[in-house]
Amino acid sequence: MQASLQAPPSERRAEPRFRSDETGSITVDEHTEIACLVHDFSLGGVKITLPDAALVPTTFLLTAPPLDGVKVCSIVWRTDEMIGAQFR
Repeated sequence: MQASLQAPPSERRAEPRFRSDETGSITVDEHTEIACLVHDFSLGGVKITLPDAALVPTTFLLTAPPLDGVKVCSIVWRTDEMIGAQFR
């Protein structure tokens, strides 16, 4: 049996993550915003939770207090209620 060559997820991250648990807002278009919870973030990306992740397009704008302004985000992964995105 061979050992896995992949490092655990926590060791593959390019930057350290910072826990937030603050509310944020996803802007889908000029008329649509969706409330979300920012779990954690890094210099390169963010993990958020919302009731229906399927409503969020591949690229979106995210505003939240710990992010210093509006961030353009691209989805890397998603579940029914969570999204992992990188900042563009």
